[in-house]
Amino acid sequence: MSIQRIGLIGSGSMGAAFVKGWLRADPGMASRITVTDAFPAMAEKLASTTGVAVAVTNAELVEKSDLVLLAVKPGDIDRALEDSLQQFGRGKILVSVAAGRTIISLEMLFPFDVAVLRLMPNVAVEVCAGTIAFASGSNVDPETEEKVYELFNPLGRVVPMPEKLFAAATAIGGSGPGFMALIVDAFIDAGVMAGLSASMSRELTYSMVNGTVKLLMDSGLSPIELRHKVSSPAGTTVAGIAQLERDGARSAIIDAVQVALERANELG
Repeated sequence: MSIQRIGLIGSGSMGAAFVKGWLRADPGMASRITVTDAFPAMAEKLASTTGVAVAVTNAELVEKSDLVLLAVKPGDIDRALEDSLQQFGRGKILVSVAAGRTIISLEMLFPFDVAVLRLMPNVAVEVCAGTIAFASGSNVDPETEEKVYELFNPLGRVVPMPEKLFAAATAIGGSGPGFMALIVDAFIDAGVMAGLSASMSRELTYSMVNGTVKLLMDSGLSPIELRHKVSSPAGTTVAGIAQLERDGARSAIIDAVQVALERANELG
């Protein structure tokens, strides 16, 4: 099958990030996307900045779409779909990014079999550098799964996994950007304290983070190997790492991920 027409229910931060990412990868995608939102002004705003179309109702959107991306809060899913359930009986695909709603719980909304997939992305899909956990329901055939994978692949790294691991994926891939932003902000502050201007410290920090990640991904080095590679005996890096270990930086990060995992499990 071919996925030509994409419908987005939910034009908030996450939904908008998907649209912006697709358009960044291929500006021509705008003609294939239709959006709605519980607050019509949100959909209109997204359309005005990206050139996508707006549907008046979710039922109209589903009718026009081959694949529907559901980007609403878990508690809003039933209301978002209640007037469009029958339209899904015509071979539509439903992809949900809502936390806390399992694939089977979404399948049970319909009186017939619907191809349901679930993603757990992060906001970096907006710049085609997202981390996207990917799981398929029992009604998804291999061809459909491949087509959906291909649709989302330009937005970053798509990682197929069992749905039961989504909470862990959320703690790393979903919450991770927030954790990393805190760490990056600390580096910028440290640079300012060391005498750099804020803009210079920001530029150096962003470049350092980007270069470190690229080196790890492209070289095949493990983090430990890279750490040893840049640590001269009695040098500056060794001194700084020793202080980080004394201050419990490693355990703080592990604890943060564990707390995020526990919260993700609470949400389902």
